[in-house]
Amino acid sequence: MYFGGLGGLTVLDGAKGEHVNISTKVTFTRLRIRNEEVYAGNKGLTTDISMAGELQLQERDNSFSLEFSSLDYESHAATIYSYRLKGFDESWTDVPSTRRFAGFTNIPPGKYTFQVRYAADGNINNSEISELNIVITPYFYKTWWFICLMVMMTCCVVIYLYMHRLYQLQRQKQLLHRKVEERTRELKEQNEKIRRQKETLVEMSKKVRELTLDKLAFFTNITHEFRTPLTLIIGPIERALRLSNNPQVIEQLSFVERNSRYLLSLINQLMDFRKIESGKLEIVKTKGNLVEFMDLLLVSFEAFAAERNINIRKFYRMSDPVILFDPDSMHKVISNLMSNAIKFTPDGGTVTLYVFNSCDREDKKGKLYIFVKDTGIGIPEEDIPKIFDRFYQARNKTYFPVYGQSGTGIGLYLCKQIAMRCGGDIMVRNNKNAGSTFIVHLPVSREDSGEVQSLMSTGPVFLPEIETIRSAPSDFEAGKHTILVVEDNRDMLAYICSILKEQYHVIGSENGSGALIFLNSHHVDFIISDLMMPVMDGLELSRKVKQNFAISHIPFLMLTAKTSQEARIESYRTGVDEYLQKPFNEELLLTRIGNMLENRKRQQQRFALNMEVDELQIDEDSNDKKFLDKAMTTIRDNYKNSYYEINGFITAMGASKSVINKKMQSLTGQSIGQFIRNYRLNIAYEMIKKNRVTRNMNISEIAYEVGFNDPKYFTRCFTKRYHVTPSSLLEEDENPNL
Repeated sequence: MYFGGLGGLTVLDGAKGEHVNISTKVTFTRLRIRNEEVYAGNKGLTTDISMAGELQLQERDNSFSLEFSSLDYESHAATIYSYRLKGFDESWTDVPSTRRFAGFTNIPPGKYTFQVRYAADGNINNSEISELNIVITPYFYKTWWFICLMVMMTCCVVIYLYMHRLYQLQRQKQLLHRKVEERTRELKEQNEKIRRQKETLVEMSKKVRELTLDKLAFFTNITHEFRTPLTLIIGPIERALRLSNNPQVIEQLSFVERNSRYLLSLINQLMDFRKIESGKLEIVKTKGNLVEFMDLLLVSFEAFAAERNINIRKFYRMSDPVILFDPDSMHKVISNLMSNAIKFTPDGGTVTLYVFNSCDREDKKGKLYIFVKDTGIGIPEEDIPKIFDRFYQARNKTYFPVYGQSGTGIGLYLCKQIAMRCGGDIMVRNNKNAGSTFIVHLPVSREDSGEVQSLMSTGPVFLPEIETIRSAPSDFEAGKHTILVVEDNRDMLAYICSILKEQYHVIGSENGSGALIFLNSHHVDFIISDLMMPVMDGLELSRKVKQNFAISHIPFLMLTAKTSQEARIESYRTGVDEYLQKPFNEELLLTRIGNMLENRKRQQQRFALNMEVDELQIDEDSNDKKFLDKAMTTIRDNYKNSYYEINGFITAMGASKSVINKKMQSLTGQSIGQFIRNYRLNIAYEMIKKNRVTRNMNISEIAYEVGFNDPKYFTRCFTKRYHVTPSSLLEEDENPNL
């Protein structure tokens, strides 16, 4: 091709042309922000993108793309572009000539440099780099100055709130101080008012007391005046009853005579009440036969009771019925209690009188216990604490009245006061089935030797017909179990012992410390203990008993008035075997004790048959279980040794002969010698049964195998235990007697 020009003629020969590599700078051709093309003057672009050296963007425009071109119109197969966003990604990205753009999304605020280069021949490293500075400005609330401003404002708000709160507290303190002063002033005024009212009440109480004393004096005087006409009424009536033969007249006169006597008894009670209130009631003790006194006193009540088919039973247990007592006071107490018992007992019921005493024959001092038990309607539990208050009457009505009489609320109050004046007390409890029981305990002596001394002590105390602690119980009747009763209330201790002593040897103690001393030196088969006691309570006693190897096998029954589930759980945790709540039924207590002892006996019998410790049903974690496991292991390892006897067993067990023998006897019902012999016989019995089939050993060989030196002695022992000779058992296929 030829071209003419001012300089001459230009010739282009395509066949002879040579390619010259010229480095080409890339030009930015287009900018897109969020898929929208941006032109000069919009969104931080002040001039055309091809001429721009810097691009200013907001954080919301941090997703953009740039198009670029080398403006080289020659086609080259090896042409490539390479770009990177310096500050965001330091690595170069190579793209072909057909892809001349770069896109970026969610670029964080900051300063970046977009670099791109072009190579027509594919040698990108020597290419010229085109750059575009990009600045992405963050939201205003992410700038440092805004954050500093917020921190300063927060500090100012906190300081303001603190100062405001401090001001409020000071203000409240001032208000509170003023209120306290006002309230103090009001309280002073109220106290002054109360003081004046108190003085007024004291004056009024004095006047009321004086008025009450005047009333009592008036009624006392009236009662004195009543006695004379009542005597004149009762005397002629009694004479008329003796002389009259007319049944209708006798019936009417009997009503008059009975109610006259009742009126006389009320008058006497009112006079006694006056004496007690004025402190002039005197107790004059004389020596007399209490049993004869009670019999004479009950004659009149038996006649009243017979009319309603009420059975009056009486039980006396006194080593010597001649004691010092006040007949008048005793008459008033027993008469009130018997009258109430009959009054509240239905027709056909039973009223029982128990009288027994505890007495030290050396000092001739002791306690007198009187129980009046009925099968009536009982007393509401909420009324029991108030039943001995003066003028108080239980809410239950007299369903079975005596001669139309009604109570006055004085009788039981008089009984309480008379018992306390005599140095004793009176209490009441409801029976489990029906009725209630009044318990009176009084100090008694057999000589005029001054006041009766207290039986309290820190060690064991022993009641009537209960063995003494000062010497070992060598004269106990054979076959009876020995029971230790631990109870700090002497009346309850006497009552429990009186229940048990017919069937068991009973020993009493008033606290756990004295009981523990006795347990360590004497044989005891059963322990009954109260929960709450001085010196050492029942829980501590139970814990110490179960921790003591020598006595941990003794059954323990906790007898207490506490009814909470926590107390019961804590008792069982300390090793208590049985738990019985007060008030308790006598038969229930005896049955519980009998069942516990009988269950242990049956368990021992089962153990004797198969020599399995599990048959004894002992707690896995108890010391007794560990002791028996050790005993079984010891005999299992040594039963074949014919020279292994009691001494070897005691040495292996690591305790004294008396302690081991006592524990073995209590836990298994066998002595040490019986335990060793029965284990060997049990093994021999199993070997004989197996030998029925094998026939590889005779009786003598079996005897030697289980540790017997003498086959004849083995035969005697085996026959005594199983009621069959070894040879007979070996020859028979099945023994019907076993």
